[in-house]
Amino acid sequence: MRLDLITAGGCTVDIVYAADGTTAGRQLGGNAIYAAAGAHIWGLRAGVVAFCGTGLPARWADVLAALEIDTEGLVPVNVPASVTEFFYGADGERTQRLWAPDTRGAPQPYLPADTGEPIRQLRLSPAHLPPRYLRARAAHLAPLPPEVQRALVGALAHMDPLTLDPSPHLMGDASPDALRALLEPVAVFLPSREEVRARYPQLSPQEALAQLAPLARRATVIKLGRHGALVGDGAGRRHVVPAVPVRARDPTGAGDAFCGGMLAGLLDGRDVVQAAACGAVSASFAVERFGLAGLILADPTERDRRWRWVLEHTQ
Repeated sequence: MRLDLITAGGCTVDIVYAADGTTAGRQLGGNAIYAAAGAHIWGLRAGVVAFCGTGLPARWADVLAALEIDTEGLVPVNVPASVTEFFYGADGERTQRLWAPDTRGAPQPYLPADTGEPIRQLRLSPAHLPPRYLRARAAHLAPLPPEVQRALVGALAHMDPLTLDPSPHLMGDASPDALRALLEPVAVFLPSREEVRARYPQLSPQEALAQLAPLARRATVIKLGRHGALVGDGAGRRHVVPAVPVRARDPTGAGDAFCGGMLAGLLDGRDVVQAAACGAVSASFAVERFGLAGLILADPTERDRRWRWVLEHTQ
């Protein structure tokens, strides 16, 4: 079956604790999965490119099937999947703790900045793209090591639209020329507030947007979590797209769902602001339930109502 789009990134295990302390335990997660799910609610079929480690939650394949996500691009590896605990406060801020097995296979905590897991040492490459994935109409690259994103952009530059969400490492270390060259084939650049801060620690998001907007072909969108998103294009137009007012039970993956929803909007022929509104709607369904359940259960009528609300409140 032909795919509408592909997403490349991670496939992980998430354990989320809501602000009231409740949890649903181990859930399938990962930025590539959430991006694909964010596109799914708009009726598009996505394929995911990611390493698929051991120890994923029970019935993880059923979750992907419910989201109609193609799994040919999942690369099975005999190392444990990344496991992260997320703790949310009443103010929406979060802390996290990374887990990995010790030599006996028992889970042990890493410090938040530790990236020593075996699966994080693996690197996706264009060789991991199934041939038919190259015939998809569009692609989204979730945060990955800079050298991986550069290689994948080269392999997927023929796709239009191509969207990219950078890692803080890329934003902090890439020279202006290197960032400009990376983004030359990219239609929409989708950094988060935290990623922008890694490059421009002294600038406001609005000031940073002025620096970044000319780099991508169509637009740069800075994701601001519960505060919505800033949209800017190379012509100097700026918009503030609000977040949909819903109860945020589990904000994990919302930014990635936003990316998938926006890519879906672009594929549907919507302009940049309308597509960003699609992203805001996808994010709103992602946060309402633990894990991917909100995106699985998204109702099309409610989806369209939220999209109209976002456009009515965009500035």
